[in-house]
Amino acid sequence: MNPALGALEQLRSLSQAMLDAARDSDWQSLLDHEAQRRALVETLPADLACRLTAAAEDEARALIETCQRCDAGIRALVARRQCELRVVLRQPAAGMRGDPAPAARQRPDAG
Repeated sequence: MNPALGALEQLRSLSQAMLDAARDSDWQSLLDHEAQRRALVETLPADLACRLTAAAEDEARALIETCQRCDAGIRALVARRQCELRVVLRQPAAGMRGDPAPAARQRPDAG
């Protein structure tokens, strides 16, 4: 296999792993795979397209499009999670409203 296509296949595999992790709400795995993918991208040559034969260009394009679809799915899942967290963070925790804790309240018949 062409080394450039091999790298793009690894990129596709990592993108799919990231999407699977996001679907499973496994945010740590998502971050780990993203770091691996970023490191792989940094190793790709700037002239990657020049290293492909005409026949390999179609395969490369398909791999890149698959990565882009995975990225779109990841972005949607991350955006949904961010919305969920915003809702949770807006809700005050019990006992955090400035009210005294139940044990600290005085009984009405106390002195």
